[in-house]
Amino acid sequence: MKLFPLLFAFVLMLLVAGCTSSYRVVQVPQYGADLYPRSNTRAGVTVAIDEMKVPERVERLFGTDLIREGILPVNVVVSNFGNQRILLKPSDILLYRGEEVIDPVPVEMVMALATRHKSFLRASTKQEVDKYFEKSTVKETVLYPSETYRGVMFFAVPVPKRRLDRFFTSWSLYRDGGPKLRIGFTSLDSGERVVFTPFPITLPEYTGGYSY
Repeated sequence: MKLFPLLFAFVLMLLVAGCTSSYRVVQVPQYGADLYPRSNTRAGVTVAIDEMKVPERVERLFGTDLIREGILPVNVVVSNFGNQRILLKPSDILLYRGEEVIDPVPVEMVMALATRHKSFLRASTKQEVDKYFEKSTVKETVLYPSETYRGVMFFAVPVPKRRLDRFFTSWSLYRDGGPKLRIGFTSLDSGERVVFTPFPITLPEYTGGYSY
């Protein structure tokens, strides 16, 4: 009988389809900076940050639980309500703790962490994932009046003492004071440099375990 081979082929097809990651995500919210609880305004420009600390939300936005992988996404939103043109660059966004500067995690590394637990049978699917992360990450941009820009930066989450990550040096959890995020921009019309009061960053509690 040919029924059994056909049934087996159908089941196999379903299994293959299930193994092919669809990488379903939703777009980062498109709110103006003035709507966020944590925002600040100077020279007609409002900046806001949105720390993505809830694992379920992070997985919904990026297709995987980056918090478990040791990554904290921070959404940076800048709304230009003034009359000037402003320039914003990734180097205008600085995370620091005390006198220690914390470099952002390269997006290529974040993509590798985000996709390592998934099986992409189609090269086009992986390309879509790469494109999504590249599009979401903060880029150098010029904001004209009434424009809003949004971009995500990724930072390493501190891990417990004596636990080492092969990619990042652990932040000490026993120092006084928490990390802060400083944001600035440059007016292209006046050349003025504007730096906002630092935003304190509340870090998520690390609950994962590195498997490298």
